[in-house]
Amino acid sequence: MPDFIHPYQVVYRHHQGYCKPELEFEHLYHTWLAAVKVMEQQRSVNDFQEIAANVRYHYSKVLDQLAVLKEIGVQAEVDGKTEDHILAEIEEYQQKVASWDYAKSCIHVLEKSFDYPAPCQFVVLPSDLGSWDDSDPATHNFRLHFLCDIQLDRLTESTLPEHKHLSNHPGYDLVRPQEFFQKYGSYALIQLKIVKQGFSSPYYEISPLETFNILWGCDLDDSGNLPTIDTIEPLVNKAIGYLEGMSPPRRSQILLTERESFAIKGFLAVPDGDNTLGGLYRYTDDLNHWFWYCKQHAHQRITPGTLDMLMNFVYNCGGHVDMQLAALHIELHSRLHMDQFCTLLNDFKPIFHDISITLGWKDASRQDLNDILQKVADTANVHHLELSGVPYDTHLQGTVDFRTDTFASHFLDSSVLKTVTLLNCPRPQEQYTYFDAGRLSVLRLHFEHHQQQVDTKHCWKDLQIKTRAFAVTYEIAELLEASQDLLDFLAQDGHQAVSTIGHHQNNWRGEFDLEKGTLRELQVYNLSAFDKVSNTVFVKPVVLEALVSLQTLTVDVGDFDTDQVVARVVQASPQLQNLLISLHESRVLERVEKTLEMWRRRSSSLQLTLLERDNSGRGQVVAQALIRGHAKSYLGKDNADLQGCNTHSTRSHEWNQGMPATAEFLEWNCDHVSVPLVDLTVALLDMATEQHPSVLTSFVLDISNLSQEGLSHIQNILQRSMLSQLQICCTAFDSSLTDFVCQVLLVVQWSTLQSLILSGAAVNEWIRYLATTIGISLLDLQFQSFRIQGTGKQSVCLTHSSVLFVHQLRSLNPLMKVVLESVYLRDDRDSDLVLGSPLLCE
Repeated sequence: MPDFIHPYQVVYRHHQGYCKPELEFEHLYHTWLAAVKVMEQQRSVNDFQEIAANVRYHYSKVLDQLAVLKEIGVQAEVDGKTEDHILAEIEEYQQKVASWDYAKSCIHVLEKSFDYPAPCQFVVLPSDLGSWDDSDPATHNFRLHFLCDIQLDRLTESTLPEHKHLSNHPGYDLVRPQEFFQKYGSYALIQLKIVKQGFSSPYYEISPLETFNILWGCDLDDSGNLPTIDTIEPLVNKAIGYLEGMSPPRRSQILLTERESFAIKGFLAVPDGDNTLGGLYRYTDDLNHWFWYCKQHAHQRITPGTLDMLMNFVYNCGGHVDMQLAALHIELHSRLHMDQFCTLLNDFKPIFHDISITLGWKDASRQDLNDILQKVADTANVHHLELSGVPYDTHLQGTVDFRTDTFASHFLDSSVLKTVTLLNCPRPQEQYTYFDAGRLSVLRLHFEHHQQQVDTKHCWKDLQIKTRAFAVTYEIAELLEASQDLLDFLAQDGHQAVSTIGHHQNNWRGEFDLEKGTLRELQVYNLSAFDKVSNTVFVKPVVLEALVSLQTLTVDVGDFDTDQVVARVVQASPQLQNLLISLHESRVLERVEKTLEMWRRRSSSLQLTLLERDNSGRGQVVAQALIRGHAKSYLGKDNADLQGCNTHSTRSHEWNQGMPATAEFLEWNCDHVSVPLVDLTVALLDMATEQHPSVLTSFVLDISNLSQEGLSHIQNILQRSMLSQLQICCTAFDSSLTDFVCQVLLVVQWSTLQSLILSGAAVNEWIRYLATTIGISLLDLQFQSFRIQGTGKQSVCLTHSSVLFVHQLRSLNPLMKVVLESVYLRDDRDSDLVLGSPLLCE
């Protein structure tokens, strides 16, 4: 039997002389059988998927060739097997292949290789089958339900069942379901198949859907949004059929990364007072892997009264507890508090993973630090530990032997701790440090008292030897001097490690590649403060040298008055590859435009990531774009290279010709645009919505700064976007643009709108455009809200035809809320049309 042969090799051999149909059939059969044998022995899931695709390819080819033999009257026979025998063998193996494929996919999804920071086991079901219409995509609404990630525990007896089940939570409506399925479609499909067919392994038990075990615990929820015994099966079948009907290129891979699991929350409609954890709790098993369990499974071994005692103790100390994230912060006010806390914590070893402890009494010492570390290490299953409150222990003379020191031994012995942050401790001038690279991944040391003298050579040398990464913070003046010391030291010794140095007030910090002694990452948190010291920073040769190799720049932008600072860093960084900007207001397109301008003379590419932060400081990625400059080497005579860089669409390439640099949107989550646009920013939005058409749901249409070209982009945007809210800024415009404005109004997807606002001095003119372009069709729409906002006496008065149009619109849609605000009537007699109908006048 020949070795496994790629299908392209089969075609090649056919042209080399396998001309007889029976010989071609024999060759295809042997190739298919060899691929099946390889697939049977394949353990790697990724390779398995590739081989499975080849098996399916050869399976179809074997059947096609068999049909050819029948057509010419030739009896198929291979290795003494008759045609019936061959067909039976093929069907038997195809059933095995389907079984192997399903099992491998289940293992791939269930026995994951990541400790996910957010729940990622879920099913997506139709929200309401009663209103579902296969021919109407507007009725295809979905709801996501997380699953309890419970594992089989064969060593410990449990009174609760250990099979997967829906979380006792009403779930979340999916926002932008089409985009969600493009990203998570294959993953969601295999999850649904697992729920329907069931799966068993040494670690997991998923009962088939017919047992209804998937609904265990759901009777505790009274929201009415969870499936029931009567509805679960048709819901699962409809969801599977829907996802299987999607074209394969629009479905994602079945393995999620940590970032992809965290991004799921961006597609969830979260009610007020809820979070995105779906009623699940982070849980750590005996091997220190994270899972997401329901409350019953996560806390089944906890005595409720004991948990209440711990939480009350923490709250009385001014701390807080997040049970779902398994996080705890407490400030201890005495040694007695410390002992009491550790005693209570002893009962919750598998519960808390992130613990922050502040030793808050005045005479807290190095010995207290030793004691709390020892007790926490002995009692808690902690992954991330933060200790603070211990001042400099200046009365301690000499050095401490790290081999016998209690403080050191618990770090060295710990197989759980991954990150340790020590705020202002231990003494930085000690020659020895107490941490081992085989245990800790990251050690952060923060020394806030700048009056203390630091022996940087000893400190940095020992830290970089003992750990893979560390952070040290100083005042700006000391930072520059310390950086020079560090580079001089590294130039002599040539150590290879990664370290971080930064301003103690978090104004900026940078990550150094110690092998070359140059800055690779720079994080700027306060641009106004950075601007004050930037002249000093850039004068220093160490920073100038570092920026030459800067690859990643992170900026937290509070306003747009500091663009020059960012531009100076970008100009001084020829090797910059990644720019991450945190915004505090939604001006995403303006920021992309400014980045294009900064990058216009570069021949390299830049990945721009924009995060939008709310008032609490939390942020999410709203856009990610690949930026390329228009350097001479980038614009050849045939422009072939440039076209290859942005192949998403021909039109995208044409737009980029008028831009300072090219842009391709890799990710776009900005669902609302409310700022005035110019031709360049509206072209960017056109490009973004073409690549991500289902995102934009709220839009403010303001054409005051747009040309004919800009209006054509607006037309593209509105034609593909399913808006729920539209506000039209009714400003006067040149009469030559009238036809283009009417075209814009014609392409709006009016059937999806829930709210329409007309505002500005020219509302009467825009109402006339609506009446003449949309007319009767607009009267049939079912808006929830229609608001007309004038500008008082500065507005053009509403004519009789405009008032009549509004009156008819309200009369035909009695449930619509129509509001007239600051508008005047040209004819007072029209007031009867306003006052005689249920209009709201403000």
